[in-house]
Amino acid sequence: MKNKSSMEISLFKVYIWALSFLKPYSMKVLLLIICGVVIAVSELIIPKMFGFFIDDVLKNKNVNLFIYCLCAILFVLLLKLIATALKEYLQRYIQENSVRDLQWNVVSKLRILGASYLEKNSTGKMLALVNTEVAALQQLYRRYFPEMIQHILFVSIAIYFMLDISLYLSLTIIPCFSLYYLLGPSIEKQATNIGKKLANSQIDLGQKYYESVSLIKELHVFNSFKWDSDKTLKEVGNNTDLYSKRYWYAYLRGSIRRFTYYFGAIILIIFGCYLIGEETITAGDFVSFLLLYLATMHKLTSVITLLTEQKMLMFQASKLYEFTHLQPTITEMEGAIHLNKVEGDINFENVSFSYTPNNPILKNLNFNIKSGEKIAFVGESGSGKSTIAKLMIRFYDCNSGDISIDDNPINLLSLESIRQSIGIVFQDVYIFGSTIKDNILFGNPSATEEEIIEASKAAQLHDYIIELPDQYNTKVDEKGDTLSGGLKQRVGLARLFLMNPSIVIMDEPTSALDNITEKNIQNSLDRFLKDKTVITIAHRLSTIRDYDRIYVLEHGIITESGSHEQLLAKNGLYKKFILQTKEAGLV
Repeated sequence: MKNKSSMEISLFKVYIWALSFLKPYSMKVLLLIICGVVIAVSELIIPKMFGFFIDDVLKNKNVNLFIYCLCAILFVLLLKLIATALKEYLQRYIQENSVRDLQWNVVSKLRILGASYLEKNSTGKMLALVNTEVAALQQLYRRYFPEMIQHILFVSIAIYFMLDISLYLSLTIIPCFSLYYLLGPSIEKQATNIGKKLANSQIDLGQKYYESVSLIKELHVFNSFKWDSDKTLKEVGNNTDLYSKRYWYAYLRGSIRRFTYYFGAIILIIFGCYLIGEETITAGDFVSFLLLYLATMHKLTSVITLLTEQKMLMFQASKLYEFTHLQPTITEMEGAIHLNKVEGDINFENVSFSYTPNNPILKNLNFNIKSGEKIAFVGESGSGKSTIAKLMIRFYDCNSGDISIDDNPINLLSLESIRQSIGIVFQDVYIFGSTIKDNILFGNPSATEEEIIEASKAAQLHDYIIELPDQYNTKVDEKGDTLSGGLKQRVGLARLFLMNPSIVIMDEPTSALDNITEKNIQNSLDRFLKDKTVITIAHRLSTIRDYDRIYVLEHGIITESGSHEQLLAKNGLYKKFILQTKEAGLV
């Protein structure tokens, strides 16, 4: 019982959180409720008018009163039409703006959680949250919440009218409604379980679709379309099966609902005929009551259905709720130090780090980098080279030890100071689906046209660009599939030149270039990197021969350090790497 109660409370919290996105539009929500009241009263007055028509107009054959009744009905219908039109506009406005706010909330949270979260969770999962889960919540703002409010208002006003007509007839609603509750809960429980499974299936299917699209080239290369199709169809089949079950339970629940209030209508007719015979109520009042009863029972049972379906919806929304309430692992302390200029001194003191418990990547690392030095880290894959770079830029915080920049503990610095002062160039450069100019401007959005061209020339990119039909305004596709690996790396270098940071971290940024282009860019790099602190994650050891100091990593520990000549003289792991690269023809 305790577990069930905690689940109920959790879903209620999710519901309140989902509705919180309506708060900026509270006045429009209030106006929507007023429209709901007008619509409900309009729909309920007509049955009352039928009763009046039977008892007073027909009985007395009053033609003038008949005309007045028709005019009143037309006026009520016109009023309802205006209120309905306004309600539709308000619903759409509230829905679209609330969903927009929710999507932006998710995207903003992704940015706050940062690289550490994105590295542990797939892009497909993130897209499913932004698209599938947000689209599911759209139903709450568009349909479930407005309809539930309107139905509750309708039922409240209808019950008042019914009680006003006959207390005895009104009491028949209780056993009819109770009958629905005797049969409905077990169906609702099954429907809720299916809804929970469907929520998970939607995310899995969205992720699979993303993978299938992202792997098109690899599927061609390995001729693995059947393998991918089988996996995708399995997810589609599971999703379709769950949807079928969901619709089946919805139909079953609706059938039970209709049976209960039609069964109640039969009882009501029998009891009503008796009361008419006893002259307790008039024929007109009975017709009015019967019309009110059918409309009320439909709305009342619909409220239960809406509550059940919203409960299923909250299982999907709970994933968004959990995501938006995640706490970022990297936070900027209040009053963080902002450095206008970073000199480039970096110090690691007894730094240890692991991504997962009991699996240390770095162990008691100690080194000091002076401003303007050129430092390289070498080691086998998994030795911790890239992790050092991630700690420097504070994608992660070390588990123990201290990291400082210019004698300032890194956790006391503002993230803006760190990120603006450290430029990273990776082997794999991300290209936006925009113009080449926009892709270069990513390094410094406020750069001038002259600065863009200068950076492009330094990256040996300008001559290529001016040969294009639209030159710098030429559009490239998302991920830059129309650009070669070398061109992508040159765009990344142009960004770096435009950014002009004090500290530069390089992960073999020229590995995809031909020898001539690499040599020209290396000359530009040498000029650009003068007086900057340079940290290189080295794969081709020939590029770091003239570096001030080289650190050799093995299983997260610095086993050797020194210049190229000093390390060769030690006859250790570094010399072994040199020999291996010579044998592979990489030197």
